[in-house]
Amino acid sequence: MQLRSVLIFPEFTAVDSQKIATIRRQYDTLYKHIRPHISLVFPFLSQETDEDIKNAVETIIKHTQPFSITLSTVGGDLTNGYVWLNVTEGQEIVAAIHDKLYANARFKPFYRRDIPYQPHITIGQAMPPNKARQLRNKLQIEQMCIDIAHIDHIAIETILPNDDSELIANFKL
Repeated sequence: MQLRSVLIFPEFTAVDSQKIATIRRQYDTLYKHIRPHISLVFPFLSQETDEDIKNAVETIIKHTQPFSITLSTVGGDLTNGYVWLNVTEGQEIVAAIHDKLYANARFKPFYRRDIPYQPHITIGQAMPPNKARQLRNKLQIEQMCIDIAHIDHIAIETILPNDDSELIANFKL
């Protein structure tokens, strides 16, 4: 069985990319393993073949057009040490793709009912709650905002034992 996920790798401006990288380098334990992303299907273990997963995703997203998002609020699961940038504009489109994927029989068993879906990009994790709270507050004061990021691909990755992300498919919208 392989651990895989379905996600979006937004295209940022160089300035916004640098802002995110600076924060993630310091606060995100997965910084070296995966680019900034929005999870559509959270990591799941499946015996399905890569081809079956690819075909399912491709069928589900075939009518999805490229779109843009804005990340203009800082949130997180502070109790569990996570800080993220919330998708504000474009949130409905991302949530609709998420819902369509999980409605598919290949992904339905992996739906996380324990986590309300909030499209976001994680910028800090594995922190003590007080440190997560401090980071969130600092970024709110600084009004951390990514004005526009373009979305024109949906990706599928395999998560390797060392937590690296290995791209197995990238579908153009």
